[in-house]
Amino acid sequence: MLCVTFVLALSAAVAGAATARERQIAGPVSAVSLAGTDVGYTDEYRRGCHEIRLWDVSTRADRRLASHCFVSTSTGSGVAGVIASAGRALWLTYTGGNIREWSLWIRGGRAKPRRLALLTADVEGPPPVVLGRVWDGSLPYATGRSIVVLAPNGSRRFSLSAPERVVSLSAHSRGYAAVLADGRVVTISPAGTLIAERAFAPGTVEDAVLAAPGLVVKTAAGLEIHRDREVRTIPLRRGARFLGLSDGIVAYEAGRDLRLLRLTGGRDTLFRTLAPRFQAQLGRGGLVYASGRTLGFTGWASVSRAG
Repeated sequence: MLCVTFVLALSAAVAGAATARERQIAGPVSAVSLAGTDVGYTDEYRRGCHEIRLWDVSTRADRRLASHCFVSTSTGSGVAGVIASAGRALWLTYTGGNIREWSLWIRGGRAKPRRLALLTADVEGPPPVVLGRVWDGSLPYATGRSIVVLAPNGSRRFSLSAPERVVSLSAHSRGYAAVLADGRVVTISPAGTLIAERAFAPGTVEDAVLAAPGLVVKTAAGLEIHRDREVRTIPLRRGARFLGLSDGIVAYEAGRDLRLLRLTGGRDTLFRTLAPRFQAQLGRGGLVYASGRTLGFTGWASVSRAG
């Protein structure tokens, strides 16, 4: 029986590896996102020059959306993040010294890149723009207390003002969740109506998503699943970083390990061992990950078997 179990586990691992698509990129990848079949990513293709690219994993087409080359500054310059859905991308760049300039950009279709916002902030302070965790059909971002969600065609789906500055934002299957600077987590319907808010101590919640299991929040101790008046806790390794939730499976980083955790049953599986501070995101279509110059994608069927 033990031999049969081992063979089945090995076969599943081989099948998962066989369906993974890995590519070598021109430079180190610093950010990735996944929605549907669209992988948005940014890499430094030569020193001081960063590009925003969109990879459609269904057609394997990969195109450059924009390029930013920065002069050397005392506190650095670069691309802070990118999200993409249905052929349109949002990304955030920064440059400057003690006072940084932050620019939010958008591009979709054949249009040229367009800057949506230009904001300044002290280098020691938080970024004035927060890119949300993307989900199919939604491109969320926040500036201060203002939350904006764009549709893939670039139109504004809705906007609203949160009670406090937004520090983390996500789109998911049941709506949106925003973590605020004072510790509260607010949930928002797909139409943009405020559903509820929950109080936490400031700095307690690192990330939150509103999904089928309920409101799932990531804290330093692990995961909390809030549904109605019940709270279920799942401990994670110290320093774990939340990398997405889909269909009851959570992806997270623990050191160099990219791991998958089933919320029902608690099965915790090693998916990949990568370079420290790798990038990854789990979505409805699968799992994208980047380590150095390697960019990989594994479809949902293989992710589900592995998890």
